[in-house]
Amino acid sequence: MANKQRLRRARRLARWRLIPLQASLVVLWLFLWGEFSWTMLAMGVVVAALVPAVFYLPPIESTRRFHVGWALWFVMHLLWDIVRSSVVVAAQALGWGYRREAAVIGVRLRTRSDLVMTATAEASTLVPGTLVIDVDRERRELYLHVFSVRDAAHIERARREVLQTELRVIRAFGSAAELRRATREEKA
Repeated sequence: MANKQRLRRARRLARWRLIPLQASLVVLWLFLWGEFSWTMLAMGVVVAALVPAVFYLPPIESTRRFHVGWALWFVMHLLWDIVRSSVVVAAQALGWGYRREAAVIGVRLRTRSDLVMTATAEASTLVPGTLVIDVDRERRELYLHVFSVRDAAHIERARREVLQTELRVIRAFGSAAELRRATREEKA
């Protein structure tokens, strides 16, 4: 009897946790179609209800922590990285400073959070000059393709930039334990 109640409570909690995901799917549906109508909203709700029922969606644990100041710093730094790297890649496209050598590097992250790992991978891919080609979730490792490699120092700089991006993501919305671990490892 107690097991049935616990199972019902767990299912009810799981349904409540799906609400933010389904709401974001409805918003994504409306953005993809580029218009708002009651029909589109109804279709979005139907799709949002069907997607988790048909496809397995792994649970993403929320840290329930969001720091506005660090989030703004993360976004501003990301925009700066995009602009700076775009200028460098544009110059290389014109032949200035271009090297034919490229490298695939592995960067071991400090976090186990899927959310932080995904945000770090997306931010690293958005910056021109690098591209995340694989993620090893078990070993917490990102594999990146780095373009126009000059020397070993350039590879280490790319690795440090990914770790700095991860630290900014953790500061913005990582858990308190991850933040302590990352800052401790950063100082070491």
